[in-house]
Amino acid sequence: MGDGLMDQDRTCVVCARLARPPSDDGIFVAALSESIAILADDQFYPGYCILMLKDHHEQLAQLPAPRQARLWSDVAAVATALTAVCAPPRLNYECLGNLAAHIHWHVVPRYADDERRHEPIWVRPAEERRGSASPAQRRALVARLRTALAAQAASLPGQG
Repeated sequence: MGDGLMDQDRTCVVCARLARPPSDDGIFVAALSESIAILADDQFYPGYCILMLKDHHEQLAQLPAPRQARLWSDVAAVATALTAVCAPPRLNYECLGNLAAHIHWHVVPRYADDERRHEPIWVRPAEERRGSASPAQRRALVARLRTALAAQAASLPGQG
């Protein structure tokens, strides 16, 4: 991606995703301070985003505190954009590392019409989580998220 990406692990699936150009798949949302935000492949939860740390680290607690704070600011910015664009009643935040050890955050909008809204998304069978959006719907959602993130950045002191 060439946006400040640092050390990569050749065996890591997240590093492999980060190495692809953002225009490859139409899900790239933004390059942020410490992470790259993408629209998740599965859109059963419309707006579901993943933020991937730009370089390969496996333990959040091993990052220096200033990087942890900047990464959390990235997560919060995407959450604010999702709230503005999708208006979910709740957002879930998860940094698990069980399947992909590379530090990454899931930011998942939860909606009132989801009968399992009080459970983690992972208890829903994978085949049920495979909600889809057309390429045009994905592009429109990504564009709206980018606009909301840009509006946030413009409102920061010294940014406008």
